[in-house]
Amino acid sequence: MMAPSLPPPAGRLASRAPAALRGLRTRSDLQPLWAAVRAVRDELPALAAELCEVPAPTFQEDERAKIFAAKLSDAVGGPVERDETGNRWAELKGVRSGPRMLVAAHLDTVFPPMTDCRVRRESGRWFGPGLGDNCAGLAVLLVGARLLRAAGCPFSGALVLAGNVCEEGLGDLRGMRALCDRFGGTLDGVLALDGSLGSVACAGVGSYRYRIGVRGPGGHSWSDFGRPSAVHQLARVAAVLTQLSVPVEPRTTYNIGTMSGGTSVNSIAAEAELLLDLRSVDQAALEALDREARARVECVAVPDGLALQMTRVGERPAGDARWTRDWVDIVRAVAAELSVTPQFVAMSSDANIPMARAIRATALGIRRGGETHTKAEWVDPGSLVVGLEVFLLTLLAAMELFPDDS
Repeated sequence: MMAPSLPPPAGRLASRAPAALRGLRTRSDLQPLWAAVRAVRDELPALAAELCEVPAPTFQEDERAKIFAAKLSDAVGGPVERDETGNRWAELKGVRSGPRMLVAAHLDTVFPPMTDCRVRRESGRWFGPGLGDNCAGLAVLLVGARLLRAAGCPFSGALVLAGNVCEEGLGDLRGMRALCDRFGGTLDGVLALDGSLGSVACAGVGSYRYRIGVRGPGGHSWSDFGRPSAVHQLARVAAVLTQLSVPVEPRTTYNIGTMSGGTSVNSIAAEAELLLDLRSVDQAALEALDREARARVECVAVPDGLALQMTRVGERPAGDARWTRDWVDIVRAVAAELSVTPQFVAMSSDANIPMARAIRATALGIRRGGETHTKAEWVDPGSLVVGLEVFLLTLLAAMELFPDDS
């Protein structure tokens, strides 16, 4: 769910971030932390694989969440909380007062419950549905939390460390919404661990999703010929939706993702429905596309005997790029420090919610891999230790630099 963007201009932290990173890399009290990072190279993919083999479809994350919660409790040496949506989180306090950050990785995957999620290794790659998206993010969060605590929590401020539900598909980011409802007024920044190594969200792709359904009497294709068909009507609706007008800039898209209906080839369909996805990096452009889509559907004549309903089933606000800039400045410097190629992306992620609420936020990529959202999904196991170092440097730099809002 990422689209490349032009590198954003340097922001207010661009000149200060490199020096902050050099300080973090050379501080004597942090040397045990960096040594510990190098020692967990093999642990990270093994932990990601363990989590991956516990199915966690959106809305059905609880079994994986229980395992995550137990490991998080061990990592922070304290209790883990649960909210009504199923999120799990714990807090880790630094040695001094300072900013409060939320670090989150989503628990859910796009795959249905009966998917074979066993992880296999082949030719230096580890394969498993959801292994990269987002068990790698969960593993990096858990190991990072443990290493920070073992190093004496060498930062100023406090961390809220969370495994959140309902990031994917029709989950509609409800896990992150609940976390921001609970903590939003106290947060100085939000970091979502999700994406390819080196990627950083510099804009949040907003979306509206609709289910459009048609219902009718149905019948036999021969003896009842002439009765209105739900499938025929839905096809007319789909045809007008493919004529939607979208600007090139800001990037705005539409897609009919699924269509279904009918009973058999010789039956007049009694039911049919489609799912429509509308997206943009700009909220105003998204609203304009939404108005046009609804107007086009309303203009399609509906024959007697049929009923059409258009229901919004998903709403993700576009994230204002202004609230990513401090993070982007830091990640650009981290990438240079670690010789990682930065990727500046427009992305639909958990970070959309805090961005839309004027909280500094981004999604940070922590693994190399491919075939995301397919059963052939794979991860380069050696990339996770690099992702862990990217994460820790980014987080610790933000804990130093974010308190200064001048």
